[in-house]
Amino acid sequence: MKRVLRIVVIVVTLSLITAPGILNAQPNGTYDRALYLYKEGRFKEAVELLGDYLRRRPEPSAYYLMGYALYELGRYEEAMKYFDEAYLVAPDFKPEKIDFDRAKP
Repeated sequence: MKRVLRIVVIVVTLSLITAPGILNAQPNGTYDRALYLYKEGRFKEAVELLGDYLRRRPEPSAYYLMGYALYELGRYEEAMKYFDEAYLVAPDFKPEKIDFDRAKP
């Protein structure tokens, strides 16, 4: 029951904030900065930024990146939860969709 409620909340949230192309928009460059920190191996800082970002925008690539960063920090169980969230938000999500080239300092 909790899982169903969680999915409903995510779907409703996405429907309220989604417009064409908005899922790829990162306010204030937070997502791009987190990508940069991840690429630099600064996983703890990336996790902090992504936590803030995900509270505002439940985006599958951000959930997956959070999972990667947590995995690198050895927080495997927590990482799996974020990987799962990515697929709850977008069942057809593929990690290849994460554009690491857009990372900015």
